[in-house]
Amino acid sequence: MFHAAPLFISNGPDQFMHRHFERANAIGLPQNDVMTITKNLGMLLLAIYLICVGLVGLVGLSLGIVPAILAIVAGILILIGR
Repeated sequence: MFHAAPLFISNGPDQFMHRHFERANAIGLPQNDVMTITKNLGMLLLAIYLICVGLVGLVGLSLGIVPAILAIVAGILILIGR
């Protein structure tokens, strides 16, 4: 039977975990207090469409043709750059 060689050599699993998966330092990362909504109408409609499709799949809501219309309008607006 063939046995593969280990990919790393360490003194134990804890040493490997601490050495390779350290927590990131968040001091240097910028923090924004306000969440901004995109000014691009096509991307906004795409976001609404994705939320609608998610709700339809998750909860079983019936939104009729609303998701299809949102998808068409969002696609057109994204293509023309609005």
